[in-house]
Parts: sequence; C-alpha cells; structure tokens
Amino acid sequence: MVKSIFRVLIFYIIFTSVTTLAMHDFSPRHTLFLLADAILITVGAKLMQGAKAYYKSMAAAMAVLCSVFIIRYVTPTALKVWDVDIYFSFCIALVNIVLLVSAILPQPVLRKLFLCLAGALVLSPILLCWGYYATEHAWLNVDGVMAVLQTNVAEAVEYVKDRTGSFSVLLALLYAVCLAVWGKLASRVTARKDSWKTVAGIALFLVLNVVLVFRTNDNFVTSIFRETRDYQKNYIEFARQKEIRKNNLSHIMLQNSIGKKGVFVLVIGESQNPYRMSAYGYKLKTTPWLDSIKNEPNVLLFQHAYACQVLTVPALTYALTAKNQYNSMKLEQAVSLIDVAKAAGYRTVWLSNQVRYGGWGTPVTVIAEEADQKIWINSHQGNTLDTEYYDGELINRLQDIRRSDKMLIVLHFMGNHISYHSRYPAEFDKFKEEGKRSEYDNSILYNDHVMKQLLDKVSQWPEFQGLVYFSDHGESVELGKAHNSGTFVFEMAYIPMYMYFSPAYIRENEKTFRALRAAQTHYFTNDLIFNTMLGVMDIRDAAFYEAENDLTAAGYNADVKRFKTLYGRRSILEDVNNRQKQVSQ
Repeated sequence: MVKSIFRVLIFYIIFTSVTTLAMHDFSPRHTLFLLADAILITVGAKLMQGAKAYYKSMAAAMAVLCSVFIIRYVTPTALKVWDVDIYFSFCIALVNIVLLVSAILPQPVLRKLFLCLAGALVLSPILLCWGYYATEHAWLNVDGVMAVLQTNVAEAVEYVKDRTGSFSVLLALLYAVCLAVWGKLASRVTARKDSWKTVAGIALFLVLNVVLVFRTNDNFVTSIFRETRDYQKNYIEFARQKEIRKNNLSHIMLQNSIGKKGVFVLVIGESQNPYRMSAYGYKLKTTPWLDSIKNEPNVLLFQHAYACQVLTVPALTYALTAKNQYNSMKLEQAVSLIDVAKAAGYRTVWLSNQVRYGGWGTPVTVIAEEADQKIWINSHQGNTLDTEYYDGELINRLQDIRRSDKMLIVLHFMGNHISYHSRYPAEFDKFKEEGKRSEYDNSILYNDHVMKQLLDKVSQWPEFQGLVYFSDHGESVELGKAHNSGTFVFEMAYIPMYMYFSPAYIRENEKTFRALRAAQTHYFTNDLIFNTMLGVMDIRDAAFYEAENDLTAAGYNADVKRFKTLYGRRSILEDVNNRQKQVSQ
C-alpha cells in the first residue's frame, strides 16, 4: 500500500512538473486531473499480469497521442496549461479503456483484432492533425475539416497530388509502424483474474476511466470534430436568417453624404461587471489604465448603464439594431447599425474573437456579415467558448483593416466570459486570494490592458473621431451565478460604458459632446446603443432614428421609471430602490 501511494506521488509530481515547466504556468484546479491520472496508472499496473508490459504500451500510446503538442507549439495558436492537463487525462483514460477491454478478451486473436481496430480509431485523429500540418503548416481546425467534407473525389485527388510530398509519405509509414508496434506491446497486456476482488477492481477501474473520458472529452483535439458537427447545423440556420434579413431590409436608402467623416470605433465587451472595476470604485486596482484617464476632459464614464438582457445574442440583437425594449418594431424588420452605416457611405469592419457560426452567436453573425470587411480570429465553431488567441490579438489585426476617411469599426471581445482563467495570459495572473473571483478580476485587468493598447493605436490615426465601449451584459461574480436569466439578479445586468473622443470631434461637435457629458449620470440600457451611435455619427434619419433613446439628443428620455431589463420583464427602478434602501440601512 505504501509503495502504491509512493508511485502515485511520483507520477503526479512528474506530470505536474513537466506540464508546468513546458507551459510556464500552473493551474492547481486542473492538476487534480493529473492526480487522477497518477492513481489510474498505478492501479492499472496492479490489475495487469505484467506491470512492465502495461507501462510500455501506455508510454507508446501516449507518445503518439501527445505528439500533437509539437504541432501546437510550432503553430501560432494559444495553448493553456489546463488544455494540456485535460487532453493528457483524456488520453490516459482512453488508452486504459482500450488496454483493459483487450486484456479481458479470452482469445489472443480477438485481442489482436480489437487492438488493431481500436488503435486505428484512437490514433486516426492524430494522423489527420499531422497530415494537415504537413500540407498546410497549420493546426487542424473546422475550416480544414469542412474543406475535406465539401470537396468531391476529383478535387481531393488533385489536392493530394499537389500537396503530398515525401514528408506525408513518411508520416503515413510512421503511422503504420506506430500502430503495429503499439499493437504488439498492448497484446502482451493481460488482466489478473485470481480473485473476485480483482475482478471487482477491474470493473471499478473501467468505470472510473469511462467517467474520466466523459469529464475530459471536450479537449483541443476532440473539439475540432464536435465543432464541425455544430458548424454544419448552425451554418444552415445562419443562411436562413441572412436570407430573411436580406429580403426585409432591401428598402433602406440613405444619401452617402449623411453622417460625420472620420473613423468611429465601437467596442463590445463580454460579461463585464463594472463593480469589479477600480474605475467604478472597486477595492482592487483592476483597471489602472481607465483609472488614469477617466477624469480627462475627452473621456466620459457612464455610471448607470444596464444590459437589456443577460445573454449575448438577445442583448446584442437589440443593441445593434433599431429594435429595443421601448418600441413595437419587429426584430426582423429592424435595420442594424452596420446596415445604416453602409447606407450612409461608411466603410464597415467587424473584428471579432467570438465564434462565427454557433448556436449562441449566429443572429449576431447575421448582422456582422453585412460588414464590408470581416476578420474572425477565432476559428472554433459551434457551441463552444474556446479561443485560440487572447483579445490582445485583435489589436494586432488592426493592421489588416483597409482604412478610409469614413469608417465604422466594430470590435467584439471574448472579454470576461467564463471560464475566466482562459481569458488572460499568465503574466496577468495577479490576484489570487478568492479563487474564481480573483480569476475574474485578472480578466478585467487584462481587458483594461487591451483597451489601452487599442486606444493608443487608433487615436494615432489622423481620421480617428471617437471610441465607444460597452459590455453586452454583466456577470454575477459575488454570488457565483454568472449570467442566466433563470437565476436573475441585477448584478447580471450591470455593465460598464465609456467613451473617448478626439479633440477634433469635440471641437466640431460641441453640442453633441456637451449632451453626452451631461448624460454620464443618466440611466441607460444598452439596447439604446443603436440610437446613441447614430447620434454620435450624426445619422438621424426619421425612418429608424429615435431621439428619446439617444444620449446625444436634447430630447433623451432619462426618466428612470421607463427603463427595463430582461426584455421588459424587470424594472431598473426596482434595483435603484433596493440599492437606496441598502445605503440608508
């Protein structure tokens, strides 16, 4: 028993040390998976007739399965330490299941046949990843898989002829050799059946490995194929919605001379709670950059902004269109900010770190796809929150924008979305005392850094006029409820909103800027961003513009009694009264 515990500790230390040193990062929560791996390997060796044969076959399989780390290392895609831990655990459990099923089969012939089939199935995704890297020098993604699925036989043959070189041939041979060697090693592994306790242990061991496979099956390799399935389904829905919108909005007509010249930037944050930002009074210094500029004369920090909904799609489909909680317009008939800007002669750009085609974002993508230039840096598809890059990469991609003297640029961040620890690089892991809450604070700190980089960049452009930042919705961090309308608390609806204008804009639009400055203490819901942006850009067409919903207008209706969230189901006044009661107590 003592020897087994010692082996578990040794394996755990080795696994943790290797992943920590390789990734220059440490994730205590995810090393629990590595502890489970250490236990399962130790128990697996005990349940087999020959521990050496088990260790050799496990090591051989893991060498092939983990070879994909090399591809991720040499390609420009982000890989986090928890990605490594989760995938490693998935592989350990999967190999254990294959070895155990093979070990309990009665006939050697059956074992070899099973190992041949199971080995080919388990190792084939690795071959695909390496094959794609050999031809494209990139990590396999949904676009790559879809290219294969959508091609015909003639195109496939032509592609293979054109792209297959000596490395690809060598890769195929190496795959066959690895499969043969592993099959030979694994066929020597047999299960002990010397007592009913051992048989019961084998059954429990199998169950535990199956559980671990299910707990870790959403990893950076398997997600490629799951996302491909989701992509196919969601793209069909995207195409349907786009056609409906195209037919409904064919009537929009504006003169190209309408609207202010210059570059306007709209930034959409994600899941950001202003009360975890030091610029809004939070105790920790999570927004040092915003703290330093918030009192500058050309910066406006709005104090009472709320989300109209607490999920991204419903919030943004109102925020980016003429539809809001306070009018009776049908959503499918509502023009979008992109539609209006294009009709007014603006060149429009959509730059996003969100998933392009997914069940959670497709309606927003329908709006985004109308932009003149689309840059999506997140190649994941479907119902996933994974990213390949941190939001800072969006700033690097500004260089790809084809600039003009009349532009609207929309950036959509992944921001502060759960899982919070996935949203920032290791150097921003500053706050540590409160677990997930601290991870959220770190994501706020990184968001502040990215916004500093963004403003430093765009404010140097001669055509730059102004930047507007708002979050799609908030996040219940204190209560740990994230954002879910079924468990709604007002913390989910609190959002930050701030603006920065160039000296030239302020000088030429004194009345507009003065109105915005006075509105910093007004109540506001983000479904009014559409009208406010039109006010900022001076596009006030009576067909869709509503002055009572525009912060720049003298006729803005600031009556707190009218403001709602959750699509009109909850009154903002309820929250205002509750907070006043708390202050008075």
